[in-house]
Amino acid sequence: MASSDPIMQEIFKIWDNFKLSCREFLTPVLIKTWFDTLVPVSFNEETLELKMEIDNQFKYNIITEKYLDRIQDYFSKAMGFDVQIQLICTDTAEEEKPTAKKEQENQEESEPGFSPLSAAGDGQTAQQQFTSTLPFYKFKYTFENFIVGSTNKFAYATCVGVVDRPAEAYNPLFIYGPSGLGKTHLMNAIINERYRRNKNEKIIYIKGDDFTNEMINCLSRQAMGEFREKYRKCDFLLIDDIQFIAGKISTQEEFFHTFEALYENGKQIVMTSDRMPKEITPLEERLRTRFESGIIADIQPPDLELRMAIIKKKAEQIQLDLSEDILTFLAENLRSNIRQIEGAIKKLGAFYFLNGNRAITMDLASSCITELLGGAEPINVTIDKIFSAVCLNYKVSKEDLLSNKRNSNIVYARHIAIYLIRSITEMSYPNIGKIFDKDHTTIIASIQKMEKKILNDTNFAMEINTLERTIRGTIST
Repeated sequence: MASSDPIMQEIFKIWDNFKLSCREFLTPVLIKTWFDTLVPVSFNEETLELKMEIDNQFKYNIITEKYLDRIQDYFSKAMGFDVQIQLICTDTAEEEKPTAKKEQENQEESEPGFSPLSAAGDGQTAQQQFTSTLPFYKFKYTFENFIVGSTNKFAYATCVGVVDRPAEAYNPLFIYGPSGLGKTHLMNAIINERYRRNKNEKIIYIKGDDFTNEMINCLSRQAMGEFREKYRKCDFLLIDDIQFIAGKISTQEEFFHTFEALYENGKQIVMTSDRMPKEITPLEERLRTRFESGIIADIQPPDLELRMAIIKKKAEQIQLDLSEDILTFLAENLRSNIRQIEGAIKKLGAFYFLNGNRAITMDLASSCITELLGGAEPINVTIDKIFSAVCLNYKVSKEDLLSNKRNSNIVYARHIAIYLIRSITEMSYPNIGKIFDKDHTTIIASIQKMEKKILNDTNFAMEINTLERTIRGTIST
């Protein structure tokens, strides 16, 4: 199928090569049977969508159960980074069938796949079910590849402590912070390491809303005994997004008794949330006090240094060579979360691969992240707003701030502008130096001077705080 999009042209080539590679283990008739109705329709960052015509459930099952992973692995190896496959099903039969996209969403909701006895009572033990679902488990999330910085080191340390000494010092462990900062990575790292040490442990990982859904299902089947046996007899219970049980009275009641049973029996409980326990509402007070009874660890958005380390590591993983200037540029602009950073690196990797491994330029890096910023303000626009606010407040011009004039009022305003640029944008010292045509050591000295004045002069601290809040209020995020 022809396409004017150069990326899709490459995708079609890879797809054709995949079908050719299948000749090693399938006959031409089987290749035609299973794959000729599959057509690539779009590629976005890391997700390839394949349109699939299915006329019976058996065909759908064969594709999803036997070949979907193989297709995904082939594209990932060909492109040099992880590629996710989503199927868009065109059902030619009357019977409604679930799409693979929905199946994947369901899988992601319950990942890493270890939810003992969650199948419809087939008699498997928890360990047997865990073993059977290992292919869907997020093995790539380990302590070794979790990049530690000042904003996440406490959460990291407590998770390592949970692995080393379960149900001792850090029980329960409550990790909170905005989405996309590594909470689920740490949960998976705990499971990976505990499973490596003891494959017979009963570990349950589930999301807060899935806990509710499973409980409702068991209630409808009059199988609450099975539900309680599962959750109250495990060794590790890891609940992701526990905030989703807020306002659900029956779920809170059941979780309270589950918590009590596990805690009294010396079993480890780990929870994550996007907010602190006291900010989860409405939540029963008895649950809130138990959430707060152990260790509470927060994860904040990565600072500039950590973002640079993450970008460098992610680029190395897909053998993408980035210059220091581009590395710094990406770190200064991608400030939201780690998922945003991963998306940028994968997109750059795709461009790198599809353009014959040509070097990544600053223009390419800039155009690549524009979409990922989702309308967020470019850093140069933020800097312009800082200059405008400082100039208005201290009655100086931008030209004066950028000049070498030593008038006391200009020097004073220049120090403030430098401090605010660093505080609001987290731009590196050398890059701030380029704006003012100063050495980075001069920039550091200027910022330190302002920090000292803020500590020692309450009125000045209030002045800077007001100015900073005014500027932040005008920034598009």
